[in-house]
Amino acid sequence: MAKLQVYASDEVVEKINAIIEKRRAEGAKEKDVSFSSVASMLVELGLRVYEAQMERKESGFNQMLFNKTLLENTLKTQLIASKLLGMTSLSPHLTGNEKFIFSNMVDNIREDVKEMVAQFFPTEDETPKINN
Repeated sequence: MAKLQVYASDEVVEKINAIIEKRRAEGAKEKDVSFSSVASMLVELGLRVYEAQMERKESGFNQMLFNKTLLENTLKTQLIASKLLGMTSLSPHLTGNEKFIFSNMVDNIREDVKEMVAQFFPTEDETPKINN
């Protein structure tokens, strides 16, 4: 195993010592948890995070382009659906049926969507409150 000599701030040393104390309080033996082993583990974790970030930078994925494409396709779908609903509501076979009046269909769709979205993104007054 290679030996590293690293200078760290007092805050870092305190945090490493806190990890050691916590592990020992959880039952780890003194020989199993040392400053060196914890520092080595943290260096390895830091390297993994660094490598993951570098891979992400090198990947061909572009979040902004993805968001733009997603928005563009969503808007196209919305406009197509609106035009189709309008055309359908003018059909002579549906004349007089309350379910197929364009403004009623739009209102029903908005209400249904609001309910579905609320399942994933509840408003503040709907969020469960935890008593502490």
